[in-house]
Amino acid sequence: MNKIMGKALALLGFVAPVITLAQDYDYNYNVNWDYSTTDAATGAGAAALGIGMIIFIGLMCLIGLAFFIFWLIMLIDCVKRQFEQRNTWLLVLIISVFLGFSWLAAILYYFMVKRKNLGTKPTAPVAK
Repeated sequence: MNKIMGKALALLGFVAPVITLAQDYDYNYNVNWDYSTTDAATGAGAAALGIGMIIFIGLMCLIGLAFFIFWLIMLIDCVKRQFEQRNTWLLVLIISVFLGFSWLAAILYYFMVKRKNLGTKPTAPVAK
């Protein structure tokens, strides 16, 4: 009895998604070519939404580009600056790009290293 119930449940689990996706569609619909003011308002709303989305995506691209440039400036500063934890910060800045948190690592580096040591200028590394 358990084997039969197990097979029945397995079959039901396989067929259930197909049954739920079955649709009854009426192909005999009336096409109404009469455009009313509601259709024009809907079109205008869709156009406004599309323009708004384009502006939003453009703004997000600009913010992302600004964060990338800021991260690059902090990475160059870290390479040029001589301080104790230089290798650690280089690893943090480089690995953060692959994890998607480059903006956060750059902001942390700015406040914890660069802004803290404003009096010291970054210099080129000295070869030993």
